[in-house]
Amino acid sequence: MKAILIVCDGMGDRPSKSLNNKTPLAFANTPNLDKLSELGINGIMDPIKPGVPPGSDTSHLSIFGYDPYKYYTGRGGFEALGIGMDLKQGEIALRGNFATVNEDLIVLDRRAGRYVPEAKEFDALIDNYVPKCANDVKIITEPSVEHRISIKIVGPNLSPYVSDVDPEDCIKIHQCHPLNNSPEAKRTAEIINEFTYFTNKVLKESPINEKRKKENRLPVNIVILRGAGTIPNVESIEKRFDIRASYIAGGALYKGVAHAVGMHPINVPGATGGIDTDVMAKGKTALDNLEKNDFIFLHVKGTDSASHDGSAENKIMMIEKIDKMVGLILDNVNLKETLICLTADHTTPFEVVRDHTGDPVPLVICAENVLTDNVKSYSELTCAKGGLGRIRGVNLIHIIMDLIGKTKKFGA
Repeated sequence: MKAILIVCDGMGDRPSKSLNNKTPLAFANTPNLDKLSELGINGIMDPIKPGVPPGSDTSHLSIFGYDPYKYYTGRGGFEALGIGMDLKQGEIALRGNFATVNEDLIVLDRRAGRYVPEAKEFDALIDNYVPKCANDVKIITEPSVEHRISIKIVGPNLSPYVSDVDPEDCIKIHQCHPLNNSPEAKRTAEIINEFTYFTNKVLKESPINEKRKKENRLPVNIVILRGAGTIPNVESIEKRFDIRASYIAGGALYKGVAHAVGMHPINVPGATGGIDTDVMAKGKTALDNLEKNDFIFLHVKGTDSASHDGSAENKIMMIEKIDKMVGLILDNVNLKETLICLTADHTTPFEVVRDHTGDPVPLVICAENVLTDNVKSYSELTCAKGGLGRIRGVNLIHIIMDLIGKTKKFGA
């Protein structure tokens, strides 16, 4: 059998007064997701463990079967891999945002309005920087989607054990500090601090910002960094299960995690990683590539973006777009030959919290050989009543691989 794993980022939610005490999933019109639940076996999943709010990086590692407490090496490395940076052992990568600060370096908007179409122009002003405090080091930068950017620090005597500059709030940016007593961590923190002030000086003077201001858009006047990391050392998912595995994603992080565990990229025109992403193109591409793959991971980011923005309307819109994609897949696969699993990597309540929480997420596995339950619709509450019960993220890939005949007996 083949398997398609669909992960809808941040799709899980909590009941909202504005939605008649329903979650966006329960409120949205989802006939195809409901059909998937009716035909399959349902449950809920703690991506890491109960009550632990997962990062998207750690949750995906877990969903792919790699214990994040053992294998997680920081988000920056995944972001860099995901946008095609050639990251080698010993090099340090960080993820960052083009952001807006005032003269006192107090953050006004961590995302400079979220969308930065001039990202490549801004990036050209800061790329290949050689810091004065370490002239044997070079900082290479590469813009990603929306407001995001990745950097890698190339040179000797570096360490990922440094703190974040990004305060993740509208307060003054943090100083980067070493997280241990090593000279390498101290040196790396000094490099990051110098680079941060350099980006502020150069970007705020850019004439590109004059154009943005005339269009009533926020200026891009700093890069704030977080998530220093390296490449994780893991056995590939293909070797573990003797499969051919590929991924479809728009966001750099998800490409990076999939790449790090040994999956192959499938590029889809229109896969933006935002709420404007072409989910139908993703679904069609998954179908077109099933024959030459045993396992396809398909990621959709827009549900999470809508939650972080506090938009119920956009979250429901994204859920209904996903529903249409699921309908396309259901209509074009034979469930005797193809397993479909759909879940989320974490819960992101759009109301009040607007960030990841430790709630479990809904899960359904649909194939002809699963033991179906009595669940008739797909939501946080209904899936909790299903036959899978409550599992942890690291269990999911083993359940999928067992159902498609790719596991080996443990013991005699």
